[in-house]
Order: sequence, then structure tokens, then C-alpha cells
Amino acid sequence: MSIEQDRARGAGAGRKRFGSKRAVVAVAATLTALLTGCSTGNSDTATAPTATTTQVPAAPAAAATPSKSAKPADTAEYRQDDDGFGRAGYFFTSPSGAFSCAIFDASLSAYGTPVGAACQGRAATPAGAQDCAKSEGLQAPVPGLGVGPSGTTFFCNVGSPLFTTTSTVLPYDSSLTANGYTCHSAQSGVSCQENLNGKGFRVSRESSALTLDGAQRQGASVTVPDVRGERPAAAENLLTNAGLTAKIMGGTGRGPRGGQCVVAEQEPAAGTKVATGALITLTTREIGYEAGIC
Repeated sequence: MSIEQDRARGAGAGRKRFGSKRAVVAVAATLTALLTGCSTGNSDTATAPTATTTQVPAAPAAAATPSKSAKPADTAEYRQDDDGFGRAGYFFTSPSGAFSCAIFDASLSAYGTPVGAACQGRAATPAGAQDCAKSEGLQAPVPGLGVGPSGTTFFCNVGSPLFTTTSTVLPYDSSLTANGYTCHSAQSGVSCQENLNGKGFRVSRESSALTLDGAQRQGASVTVPDVRGERPAAAENLLTNAGLTAKIMGGTGRGPRGGQCVVAEQEPAAGTKVATGALITLTTREIGYEAGIC
């Protein structure tokens, strides 16, 4: 589901999110107006918004750098199968209440850019991006930052924050890993990254950026658990709860001979110290057969 499609559904599902009749009416009114965008084009153009280009230099101040003692959060505490707008994933708010964030099961489209993890709220505008401008007669747009396989983006959404307001707080010095993304909560803000390519953003009231430096990408040290012999789904859950990302090689159900597929090999090996969000490759085999992928 795209952010644009989500807005079209907002009037019908708004009761669950915004909590008051007055808020629902305000949101419904904005759906008939053009979105105020974060465009890098001519300010006289009043068309649909465009996302800011990626790879903007990071501002040096107020970096949301995760602590080396960051504790992996239990993903089950943040899971929502439907946030009221048909989105599923892992939703959280910052301890200050300034930001609503999510790691989605399926990427959204933020004005053409796939977004797998994002935060929205009282965010400072990243260097090189245009401030969210309020058009006369419309609600003020809420700034947001997102990251996906193709990189990062800055967007503006008219109305209340894009993400559910009933999510759980992610405490300071904690990290949440799911679906190939990791978000860190720090007193200076929140940072999220795509674990395979290391791209990500950091967001705070004082300073936001669409790039992460090495220190921000360095997560807490995690010991890889031993998941050999586990069914693939159970193994993936164990790794996710440890703050790691699983990649399964082979079948996840039953093998060609009818036996259950289980994890036979894992890389890195159990007991290895790795950074939070590290990718763990699991190879499955059919129970009772040593050779061949399940």
C-alpha cells in the first residue's frame, strides 16, 4: 500500500487513529486538497509533492548514535497485523513522544520511493531538503524520513502522523530488528537502517539526516544463538528476537521425501559475536537426509 493510497483510506479508518470527531473531520477535509510536498523544484508549483533525493550529507550535530550497550527489543511487543489502515509490521514511538515509527512487512511508496522503515513527527528538516510548507487553508504537513532498498527519502504528509498512535514506546538504548531493518532509540533521536546495504536515516527535533556515518551503523554486539535443528520459522523468530536478520536457504515446509525441513547449518556459527542487525544465513535440510538442500 502506498502513502497516497493510505491517505485515500484515511477518512474511513480515521476513527481508530485520531480518536475524536473533530480530528476525523479535519483529516477528511485535507483528503480533498493537494498534498504539500517536500519538493526541490520551483516553490511556485502547487502540484503533488515529490520526495527529496537521497544521499544528502549528514549534519554533524545531534547524531542518533546507538549505544554499544543497546538492548535488542522483543519484536512481539511491537507487532501489529493491522494498524487500522491495512498496514502490518512493527510500530513504535520514541520515549519523548516526538516520533511515530514503523518497520513494515511490505514496503510503502513514499511518492515513488519504496520505504520499509520510517519515522514521522516533529523532525528537523535534513540538510539539502526543502521544509514542509503549509498551504493556506490546509493542515500543516508532518515531516517524515524513510529508508528502503533504493535508499532514503524525506516526505511531508498533510494531516496527523502517518503511523498508528497506539504503538509501544521503544526505550532509550534499545534496538528493534525486523524484516531486514534495524531501528535504534537514543536520547538524541531515532536512527533506522536497511541492514543489507547499511543505508539509513537519523531523526531528531534538532538535527535530521538522510545518511548514516559508521558510528551510527555500528549496533550493539550480539551473540548468535544456535538455531540448528529448529524449523525455519522458529529459527527466524529466535534470530529476530536476538536483534538479528535471517536469510533462509532451502525449503521451509516438507522436503521432496516428505520429511520436515529444519535448519542444518548457520553462518556465522552459534556463539559468534556480531553487530545488531547482522545477517545470519540458514541452510535447511530434510530430517533424515544429510545431502542436498531441503
